[in-house]
Amino acid sequence: MSKRLFDSRYYLMSGLLHAYYWMDESLQAQLQAAGMPPLSRTQSQIMTNIADGVNRPSEMARRLGISRQAVQQLLSDLQQRELVELIPDPADARAKVIRYSSHGQKIAKVTIKALERIDAEIEARLGAQALQQLRQLLVESDWGEPLGANAGRQDDAAGPVKKSDASSRAPRRSRRQRK
Repeated sequence: MSKRLFDSRYYLMSGLLHAYYWMDESLQAQLQAAGMPPLSRTQSQIMTNIADGVNRPSEMARRLGISRQAVQQLLSDLQQRELVELIPDPADARAKVIRYSSHGQKIAKVTIKALERIDAEIEARLGAQALQQLRQLLVESDWGEPLGANAGRQDDAAGPVKKSDASSRAPRRSRRQRK
């Protein structure tokens, strides 16, 4: 058995990661039960980002923290499975934008129903108030820019992270801000 360096259960990042795994595994089980094809965790993240309005491969790569080539490979696989389409960007003839295919849109509809079931299960396990608090804190709150390397230090000469430096870790915006 491996020895832990610290009790990771104490840190919020570890808890959020474990909650994400639980939700993604629950989602995958719901999709498979509905007869949908299985997706890898990264493919699931791509489909989620498309639903969140990310439609450029370069932005997808920044958000996922992987290379553009890796995103292109994943998109190619999703295209072969007829889940997404890459179409010319009307604003930039050199670029492409990602969108769901008609089959991908069907999966998106099944996904919404699965997410509603998952939320209902979380509510049953944790209570309605806890679910609402989680939504407010994780979905509706503006977390601002990510911390820089020197954040919180007395000698922080670097200052806050600039948007261009933080683009690979885009902050979660509230639904009101996205509209």
